[in-house]
Amino acid sequence: MKKLLLLFVSMSLFIGCSDDNGETLADVDASEIVGKWDLVDFKSDGKTTTTLQGQSIDSDYSSFGKDYNFEVDFGDNPKNVTGTGSYTTVITTTTLGQTQTQEVPTSSASGLESGTWSVSGGVLTIAPNNQAQTNLVTNAKIIEFDVDTMKLKLDINETVEEQQQGLDIKVTVNATAFLTLKKKATVVAAK
Repeated sequence: MKKLLLLFVSMSLFIGCSDDNGETLADVDASEIVGKWDLVDFKSDGKTTTTLQGQSIDSDYSSFGKDYNFEVDFGDNPKNVTGTGSYTTVITTTTLGQTQTQEVPTSSASGLESGTWSVSGGVLTIAPNNQAQTNLVTNAKIIEFDVDTMKLKLDINETVEEQQQGLDIKVTVNATAFLTLKKKATVVAAK
């Protein structure tokens, strides 16, 4: 069960898809994103369906972050993104009427750990550097933006199938995640 929880947490933190459903998105120029940002808030709510040997089990979950020490660096030329650090994800899952809360050390933030980035139409796109992971492109809606704060929304609708201990397992996640980043002040060197 612990392996399934870790699979679920990693799916909800790494994979994001978005489509325009009439939401108002922030109009952001790429030059405004360039720089170092601290992750200051993470929240996600959703539903998972785990299918094992033909039997499906639904779970509802909510999660949030704490103890943040995670930085995202959006480079300018080239437009690379690098995320480093960690935080703790507190996840509460209700399955078959039973509620369980766990704290999970986390060293990634919805695809912001490594890749190339672009912004268009209020959507921040992160493509992984590894060509074999093209299915892990993150499209985050920029729902709020000002000089030093960026709030991202990720609609997560993904299915992962894998085999564990000879059993076929399919996990479907339908969730929404919100990340808030605060821009670090730029230090100008004295001459």
